[in-house]
Amino acid sequence: MKLKYNTTWIRNPLNPVLPPISGSAYDNSNVMNPWCLKDEESGQYRLYYGGGVAGGHRRICLATVDFDEVNDPTQWERHGPLFDVGEPGSFDGDWCVLPHAVKQEDGSLRIYYTGNSGIGTSLDRFPGLGVAISEDGKTFRKHENNPIIPVSGKPGDSDALGIAGGSVLQVTLPDGSREWRFYYTGCPTLGGDVFLDQQKRICLAVSSDGLNWEKRGTVMVRDPHRDYENIAVAGPVVSQHADGSYRMWYSAIGTRWGFYSICYAESQDGLTWNKGSNYGDNLQLGPQPNSRWENQMVEYPSVIQEADGSMRLFYTGNGYGKGGVGTAVSTPLRATPDGNAVHVADTRKGSAWKVTAPQSITWNGGSHEGSSPIIWHGPDHTGTIWYEDTIKPGLDLRVIVSHHAEGLQLRVTLMNDTEHALKDVQLVIDSTALAPGQQILLSTWEDPFVDLEPGIVHTAVGYLRLAE
Repeated sequence: MKLKYNTTWIRNPLNPVLPPISGSAYDNSNVMNPWCLKDEESGQYRLYYGGGVAGGHRRICLATVDFDEVNDPTQWERHGPLFDVGEPGSFDGDWCVLPHAVKQEDGSLRIYYTGNSGIGTSLDRFPGLGVAISEDGKTFRKHENNPIIPVSGKPGDSDALGIAGGSVLQVTLPDGSREWRFYYTGCPTLGGDVFLDQQKRICLAVSSDGLNWEKRGTVMVRDPHRDYENIAVAGPVVSQHADGSYRMWYSAIGTRWGFYSICYAESQDGLTWNKGSNYGDNLQLGPQPNSRWENQMVEYPSVIQEADGSMRLFYTGNGYGKGGVGTAVSTPLRATPDGNAVHVADTRKGSAWKVTAPQSITWNGGSHEGSSPIIWHGPDHTGTIWYEDTIKPGLDLRVIVSHHAEGLQLRVTLMNDTEHALKDVQLVIDSTALAPGQQILLSTWEDPFVDLEPGIVHTAVGYLRLAE
């Protein structure tokens, strides 16, 4: 089943916007687990994160920045830790990380977080989830019954050995009633290989007050057939639409990169999740080659809605925060392979189109409608997809579809290694709307094909965008 609201992200070229700071007393080694709230009154983003000190503890910290300065690392103001770790031997005696800040109807603020006791060998060092409460957003007190969700300790349970945070939200059920939901990470096993030691899964607990929780078990597991999430799924971030449906962004571990990438799923009830029909459908952001801070992993997403209808992503880079935190914005269109065509989704409204691929190519004395089946490659870490086709011996075609702020870029390259020129070459793209009343347009080709002489390689560039 196709995803409706799947998107791709354009990274901020100045990332990371919040790196570790040498000499800092609270985040000189790690800046990780971002969670963002928008403060419309002050015009600022409030970013809660896990700050670490080399050889020391990790604590929940706060940084702020004006809306219009979010992409500039020099404009962020750091406010330090909001509360300290617990007593030695307690569930949060070593670390307090993975914050999720939730405003309450009475104006108070709750920060749900993950505790690390410092006791154990692996994921068993994470024995429980806690909450700290503030009336003014500055002074916090930990809940007297922390951890509010502990590991089960029962072999076979999804959270038998370790537990880590995800997201907390109050949802509206089909009958109009409301309940609190905590989507979190469960660690069922430890072992001598990565598939056992890192086999995290996504679990659910429910509550009437957001403090006393009832576990409901696993709602999502790894996909052994997708090499970017065939080891683990973790750190779920969930939101609910006005129509009652749900969206989830999460961190996935797979053998493709060996570490985390960011993936996506949709659900009608928040219990059964759709990751898309095909390989790569739900892959949103992968490690970026040749990057000094995110070439190993990208993880711990936090997603907020912007005033212009787009979304903004905050996420962590290399080394679980050693690379810091970066930001990215959503694209208006998302392209994924759909048989011999490309499925194009409007990431803001959920509308969709099929765009013919390959393009129809005609020239004086011949034409090409494409071979069958087309074998698409990708998506890569940016969501780019591509294929190649031989029109006839010596005449090859390559199509690359990449994502941009305006829509989709199509790079169509013809390589003429024949003995004959192609005259009056023309390209045609057909778009069929899958939703009534919607339209997608192809802009005028840049450097359009006219004549293609023998031995010439030529690329035409066009853009698919939403009709205004």
